[in-house]
Amino acid sequence: MPLKNRRGAAGVFAATLALVLTACTSGAEEPDAAPTPTATTSAASPATDPVVLRLGVYGPDGLLTAYQELADAFVDENPDVEVELVTFPDHDTAMAAYDKRRGDGKPTPDVFLIEHADLPVLLEREWIQPVDALLGERGVDFGDGYQREGMTAFSADLGLQCMPHDVSPMVVYYNTDLVDLSTIGEDPDSAPTPADGWTFEQFAEAARSVSTRRVKGVHVDPDLEQLAPFLWSGGGGLLDDASEPTRLDLSSDDNRETLEEVLTLLREERVTPSPQLLERRDPLQLFAAGRLGMLLGYRDLVPELRAMADVRFDVMPLPRVGSYRTVSSLSGYCLASDTDHVQEAADLLTFVVGDAGETIVTRAGYTLPANLEVAYSPAFRDGAKDPQSSFVFNEGVRRSEQLPTGPQWESAMAITTPLIRRMLYAPVVNLERLTERIDDVSKVAFTLPQEESDADGDDESVEDDG
Repeated sequence: MPLKNRRGAAGVFAATLALVLTACTSGAEEPDAAPTPTATTSAASPATDPVVLRLGVYGPDGLLTAYQELADAFVDENPDVEVELVTFPDHDTAMAAYDKRRGDGKPTPDVFLIEHADLPVLLEREWIQPVDALLGERGVDFGDGYQREGMTAFSADLGLQCMPHDVSPMVVYYNTDLVDLSTIGEDPDSAPTPADGWTFEQFAEAARSVSTRRVKGVHVDPDLEQLAPFLWSGGGGLLDDASEPTRLDLSSDDNRETLEEVLTLLREERVTPSPQLLERRDPLQLFAAGRLGMLLGYRDLVPELRAMADVRFDVMPLPRVGSYRTVSSLSGYCLASDTDHVQEAADLLTFVVGDAGETIVTRAGYTLPANLEVAYSPAFRDGAKDPQSSFVFNEGVRRSEQLPTGPQWESAMAITTPLIRRMLYAPVVNLERLTERIDDVSKVAFTLPQEESDADGDDESVEDDG
């Protein structure tokens, strides 16, 4: 069962949270396979058996290598502790493995990495315990030391349930050999810059300026995650009611007006890759080959692009339809409710989100740490490598909105995906009818009992003519 908060530390965090609300060796593990953790121990370990902690993480090999270095560094400072790194190639594999272990009556790792969307389910299942009191006792600076977006995302019931790790906002990646920002607009003095951002009109001009028969200007994924920032920017939203949603709200006047502007660009065959082209090469491959000028993504694209020969790139904020808005990819570290070593696990958690721990992981290039000291340090900026405008990530967090979470939202996205794809790719679209259809279809996800809301996104009834 979750550990009860101690009144003093919890009270301090509750007060801080109230201010915040106002003003997380490389090796893959399959879900059904037994864990093959890598143990880290210190040569100076005492004669008594050390406490064994398990740290669950996921990601590509370069990131897993950084997590191993992180575990090694903690053990160097804590010779009475052994850390077993339990690694997975990606988030879904990790969560499936944890679910199976729990089903088999086995514990999850003492400290483990999750995405923000996992939090409601983990709380409902009582897999995790609040961390505010434990971290407060260890002097963690909740108020000024961490990104506000991350702190609020991992808070519930006036308590911090997990500690934020990565708060990477969505940005525009552009190929600097193709896109020349200084040529956008009639007046060079008013050309867009990473510091000032750009309007959607300037973004569209940049996309069209590089488009040829072989080169496409921009790709935006046909899903709500990448469309949401444009809707927010235009003054709209995703749901008819943020607290008690009954459907999506794409047919609202604000959203439809925004979509009319955005789709004018995204439906241009000359400017955006066709589904047929994307079946042969994904957007990142097109970008690396010099056949795509811009794409949207999070910080985790940086190491992949740095590893590609002859690819020069930088980042820009998402374009403004009205005001600047974006969405962030959020991950955090949780403390297992069934750990046998609460105090030692809390020490590990404190270390991995602290300056030393986050610096180790940040140097790998995949994350924007919630730890502000590290986020604004050379470990993140790394000015010797692209992107030169890394500050865009930090600025983006301040303009970030949170996507809805939970199984109903996941179901709503799944059952409307065919219609979202139609909106971007169908030869002819009646936007008024199609957005009303999307909203109507989404009701299934929000009105059925939660256990029945796993609707099938391939249902032929969804594929009407819009």
